[in-house]
Formats: sequence, C-alpha cells, structure tokens
Amino acid sequence: MKFTKKLAAMAASAVIATTSIPVAGINASASDHNYYEALAMSLYFFDSNACGKEVTDGPLTWRGDCHTYDAEASVGSLDGSLKSVVDPDGDGKVDVSGGWHDAGDHIKFNITIGFGLSSLGMSEYFNEGIYEKVGARDHLEYEMRWGADYLMKTTYLDASGNVVAIAGTVANGDVDHGIWSAPEVQTYDRPIYWLTASKNNSAVCGEMACGLLATAYILKDSDSAYSAECIKYAKALIDFGTKNRGNNCDGMSFYGTDSMCEDEMALASAWLYILGEGSMPTLKPSSGQYNGIYDYYLYSWDKVWQGYASMMYKATGDKVFAEELKFELNNQGGLNEGTYNANGWGASRYNCAKQMNSYLLADGDANSSYAKGAKYQIDTILGDNNLGYSFLIGFGDKWPTHIHHRAANPGGEGITSAQNPEAKYTNYGMLVGGIDGSGYEDHADRYQYTEGALDYNGCFAIACSFAAALYGGDATTFDTIKSSASEINDNFKFGNGSVTPPETTTEPTTTTTTETTTTTTETTTDSTTVTSEQPTENTTVTTSTSFIETKTLLGDANEDGSVDIADATAIVQHMGNPDEYALSEQGKINADIVNQGDGVTGADAVVLQLIEAKKIKASELPVTMDQYNALLNE
Repeated sequence: MKFTKKLAAMAASAVIATTSIPVAGINASASDHNYYEALAMSLYFFDSNACGKEVTDGPLTWRGDCHTYDAEASVGSLDGSLKSVVDPDGDGKVDVSGGWHDAGDHIKFNITIGFGLSSLGMSEYFNEGIYEKVGARDHLEYEMRWGADYLMKTTYLDASGNVVAIAGTVANGDVDHGIWSAPEVQTYDRPIYWLTASKNNSAVCGEMACGLLATAYILKDSDSAYSAECIKYAKALIDFGTKNRGNNCDGMSFYGTDSMCEDEMALASAWLYILGEGSMPTLKPSSGQYNGIYDYYLYSWDKVWQGYASMMYKATGDKVFAEELKFELNNQGGLNEGTYNANGWGASRYNCAKQMNSYLLADGDANSSYAKGAKYQIDTILGDNNLGYSFLIGFGDKWPTHIHHRAANPGGEGITSAQNPEAKYTNYGMLVGGIDGSGYEDHADRYQYTEGALDYNGCFAIACSFAAALYGGDATTFDTIKSSASEINDNFKFGNGSVTPPETTTEPTTTTTTETTTTTTETTTDSTTVTSEQPTENTTVTTSTSFIETKTLLGDANEDGSVDIADATAIVQHMGNPDEYALSEQGKINADIVNQGDGVTGADAVVLQLIEAKKIKASELPVTMDQYNALLNE
C-alpha cells in the first residue's frame, strides 16, 4: 500500500511516529500520481484567463483587471429594433466585460466558454462529490458562476424573455494575435460580433445553453435562485437557436463551426432531463449514427455527441449508450496501457476526451482494462513520459516553461513568442497540448504543443475527476503548494462559490423578558444600526442560545453527514493548525474513533484513509488500539 509523506509528517507528532498515511484509492500502484492535487490545481487555469474587473486581488497574484473598457464596447451595426433592447439608453455602448479569454490570446468566444462550463459540470456529475473530496468545491462554484455571469450578460432578452441578440465573440482574432503583451496593458479595439435571428449560429446557442445548465446543476443546492436564472436563459437560447437555425461564423476565427447543431441541442436536452426540467431524450445512437447523422469525431468544443451519449449512459444506465461509447472509442484507436494515444493540435485535450469514454465503460472498476488504459494516458500527461514533463503546468517536478500564454509569458522589450521567452509566471493548472504523433517542442511559438485553452482544461477536468474518484490522492498537498507559490493568492476566499465573497457572522439568539420597562438605544453607523436594550430595575434578562440538534456519527469530523476522505483531511489540517482549521466539539467527538477517549490523533486520520481504501467499514467504528495496529499490519 502506498503512503503519502505529507500526511505522515503531520500525524507523526501523535501516536503514529513510525506509520505513514495511505493514499485513498483502489489497488493504487507505486506509479500513481496525486490526482486530487491535479484536479484542484487545474481550476486555477480559469482564473489565469479571467477578464474584466474583480481580477485584481483575486485567486492569482499575477493577474489584474484587464480590458475593462469592454464595459463600454460599441454596439456596432445592429438594426434599430434590436438596439432598443441591447442599448436602451441609446448611447451606442454596451457592457460585455467579464468572462474568460479563450486561450493564450485574449479573445472571448461564447462557444468555448459554454463548452468549458459544460465540461466542468460533467466532471462533477460523472463523479459526484469529487470536488468536495479534493477540497475545491467552493472554487468550482466560483468558476461556474464567473463563466455563467458572462454568458447571461451577453445574452439580451426582450420583455417576454426571448433572445433578441447575443454578443457571441468579443475582439478580433487577427488583431489580437498580432499583439504579444499582458492583457492588463492592452488598449486595442475589441469589437463585438453579434448573433441575431437573421445571422445566427445555432451551435453557439447550444453550447451556451449547455454551459448554463451545467452551472444550474452545480449550484442547484447552494443557490437555487441563481440556478433557476441559468435555466431560464438556457431555455431561451435553445428556443432561439432552434427557431433561427444558422451557422454565422463572423469573428469566430479558428472556431468556425459546421452547419450541425443537433449535437449541442441533444446535450442540452440531457442536461434539462438531469435537472428535472425536461423529459427523457429519446435519441439513441447506433454505430456513430444519430438519427441519420453520422459522426465519428471525439468530444470537443464543436462535437459533443459523445458528451450526450456519456451523460445519458450515466443518467439512465441504458447499454445502447455504452455500446456507442465503445464503438467511438475503438474508432479512435482505443486506450491501452503502454501506448499514449494522442494526435492533433493540442493533443492532450483529445486524449482526455477519449479517457471519458474509457472510464465510463470501466463502470467504476479500477482494475478493468478500460480504467487501466485511461489511467496510463493521464499518467503520461502528468509526467510519466520520456521527457519527464508534466503537461499540467505546476504539477510534479518538471513542466514546460516556454509556454504560449501572453498573460503568464508576456515577454518584454519587444520580445514575442518567436524569440521563445521563458514564462514570467508559473500558470498553475494550465494543460498544454503536449506530445503528439510528431513529438514535442518546448517553444512559445509552437503553440500546438505549449498553448492551453478553455476546452483543454474542460476535457482534463473530466478525465482527472475519474482518475481521482478511482485512484484517489491527497487533498492536503496542494495546500502546501498554494502557501509557497508566489503566483497563488492563498488568502483569497472563494466564499461558497460567490464571485464577491459574502461576509457573514452568526450570533446566539438572546431573549429578554422584562417585568417592568426597558430603555432602547439605537446607534447608527454608515451601514449598520445597532440596537441595545438596557433593562431597568425589576427586569429579568434570560439569554438562551439556539443550537441545531447534533448526532454523533463516528468518523464524520467535518460534520457533513458522511464519512469519507474529506474527514481525514479535516483531522490532519486541525492537527497542523487548530486555530485556522478548528473542529467543533461535535466534530472532535466524531473524529475520536481509535482508542476512544484519547482525543483526536493521527491514528484517527489513518483509519479514515483505510475506510476509503476499503480495508475497514465505517460501520465497524470505533476501533481499539490493538485493532488499529492489526489493520496497519495487513
């Protein structure tokens, strides 16, 4: 069994000085990577591509507000009837600030923003609870809201809730690609490319709807009102894209679509079904055919048939979808141990898309040939290759440093990608194209190898979420990286997914009973009115504190109602820094599962890891010290 060094070091001060902590997972081999760390790290790429305001003092120290003048973009050549909705004050300007840059450049494409959001949502849907386990649930919600805010902002509805126009692309790709500099200092003109009823792109509408529905899924429990708003906009986009079929690619540069939008609309219908907002889709594929439409291309920003089949297989268990995934995977060469199957521009993303099929066909069996084949692929991406490079920047010990990303690698003094500058900042969590059939070159101007994009990281999130769920990892190691990496703002709080974190306090309730009278004084500050009651003579003051009824669940240190790896993390964090990572009194009672009565120790964290590794069941808690020692010797 493999043990992680960090957990061992933190627990050694307790009762397990000669014991280390096992990585959670099934039959984890010595070559396992820390998939928890990789998945949590990958979310920071989206922060590196954030645009607009509220970027300064955000999750990354090296990024700042940029292209804020998108808030006053020219409406351009919309006809009069549409301008009255898009620009009601008639000043000729519209706010399209925010969102994400697409890649190492600074154009904003709604098609890839939608794809990125939908893929992030799929990664959680396929492996429910995985972001909580890796300690990144708040970060996930934050990113989903950031992207969805922009998609809704750039979708203009009339008074009846119908779409009248979409700012589908912001900035001219040809102009942008001629400027090699950090986004924070750029001032070039960034026009809007509009989608309207007469010049629509239905694929873009479908991708946007999928991204919003994925956001609705992620936020349905934590913010039902926001989730409902996403669903409203998504339904309007589906209706608009269906009624106004088109393939207008103005301004879309290298993201020109074909005339097909059935795949995007099918995936949207799957999301609606999963959310309880639509009936079960009836479309069932057979050997690459979807109702007469043949498609043999893998899951990507413009082809999401396999996303539809994957979602429907997960939602229904219908084997017809499994057979389709198998057909498509075999058609793409399959995934096997010992062979890295990656070709094309930005090959790693396509490899991750194939992993989705393979992991789903594994059906949760970490020892199946499908799972092992997929695991070999992600291990190759994370550093098990003849170059020793991790193609997830910042992960492991060695990664490409001459990346094609203007924000992280802005050059200087006229130096551009052609002169191959070394990155000024480590862009933690950015997946680059990596090795393809022709090899690899670490050069900032060889962007097929060294660039990343929203769709790259979206596909990686899906693949890595499966690897993390099947083979585990250590959720605490990324905390150490964040605390020491100058590029990451470790003090930033994601605030339960809010873009602007709320500040809340909870106080006990006080009940005052008086036999005579009370004197009430109000003190008003700039934003708060404080009311204090001063009891007079013969007044009885009774203070009562309301508590939520608690129930002991052995092992549930973080009191989330379940016993899993997150509880082991909570214990280790508490032991390392009890002031910052305090356990409640009930949490301490729950955590004391080894030799009950001796308090919270490292042994408790070990046993929780053993539960995750299926060496013991939660129902067998608590354990004596003799039982604990016996478990370690198995």
